[in-house]
Amino acid sequence: MRLLAGLLIWALGFNAIYAAHGLGCGLGWGERLLLGPFTLLNGLLIPLWLSCLALSLLPLRQALRARGTTADPVLRRAWLVGGWAGLGGLAVTGAPVLLPAHCL
Repeated sequence: MRLLAGLLIWALGFNAIYAAHGLGCGLGWGERLLLGPFTLLNGLLIPLWLSCLALSLLPLRQALRARGTTADPVLRRAWLVGGWAGLGGLAVTGAPVLLPAHCL
């Protein structure tokens, strides 16, 4: 599980953002302005994305703390790579929530 934790968090975060996007568009939240160019849908998706990013930092934190306790440095390195891949993937695939227009 440690090896896949970063990518599992990415997958869960991506699905949660995608589901919230569909729900918000279906309810018309993409048309209601909240603040400047940002809509009510942005008000839902941006905090969700940021919380998913914060959650994806946990596997990296645990991998860095396990520096001296993990017997195999290759496993620890793979754990770190999976964590960075999950964090980077979530940052890139979730960044469009910062754009003002969502529902077409």
